[in-house]
Amino acid sequence: MNNKKLGIIGLISATVVAGVLIYNDLRSVKKPAENLPVITSASTTPTTVSGVTMTGNGNVKIEAVPISSGTKLPPQPTLIRPDFKNTLSSKAKIMVMKEIERLTTAIKAEPKNVGNWIYLGGQRKALGDLEGARDAWEYAKALNPGNIVPWNNLGDLYHFYLKNFVKSEENWKKTIALKSDYMQGYIGLSELYKYSLKEKLAEIEAILKKGIVQNPDFVDLQIMLARYYAQDVKQIADAKAAYERAIATAEKAGNKELVEKLKAELSEVK
Repeated sequence: MNNKKLGIIGLISATVVAGVLIYNDLRSVKKPAENLPVITSASTTPTTVSGVTMTGNGNVKIEAVPISSGTKLPPQPTLIRPDFKNTLSSKAKIMVMKEIERLTTAIKAEPKNVGNWIYLGGQRKALGDLEGARDAWEYAKALNPGNIVPWNNLGDLYHFYLKNFVKSEENWKKTIALKSDYMQGYIGLSELYKYSLKEKLAEIEAILKKGIVQNPDFVDLQIMLARYYAQDVKQIADAKAAYERAIATAEKAGNKELVEKLKAELSEVK
């Protein structure tokens, strides 16, 4: 994976397994390529839900959460937003604006449809309206706190775009709490501590180890742990052991190219 980020902007039915869309965008923070997780098919049983690879049972089950008459929701975000400068082509911008118009109409007719608010947030983000995306996803959280998609999206948005690291941490931790075998939650929280909340760098070890327990056959977290030991805290013995485990996982998956890459990295650990 390069500096592009896979972020979820899912369109979800509240009573079935989530269907989520992939939205590629360029993060504002440039990270060293060697420190990025290597997204692979190393898991022996990866499951893809509408383009999002997950481990464990692969399901993001969205439970219907009834909104009772006594539930107090925050004020509904405004649906009319100003225009924003962006790098979209004219054709792409027209498509996004049409989709926002469609979603606005749908939300007016069904204001508590969580999926529409989530998707609206994604379209606003594509347009460069970061605050509008935040508001849409925060409202989706209020409508259904058990849906991991807005928590996931806000973890990324607050970290790399809005630079609110405390809020990013809150959202990544909740994402993990809602789905303990969802690998991106561990990656997101580890990245936050590595690049922004550096006073919590020491917590990365425990986060990655917890993620590895939940995803024992997925090599990405193992690679991140090995690089953390080798590059961030200079724990050479731990780094070598972590690399050996990652190599074994990659070999099990038959990923020869990754095996050679990791062996080369291991040879540099001294």
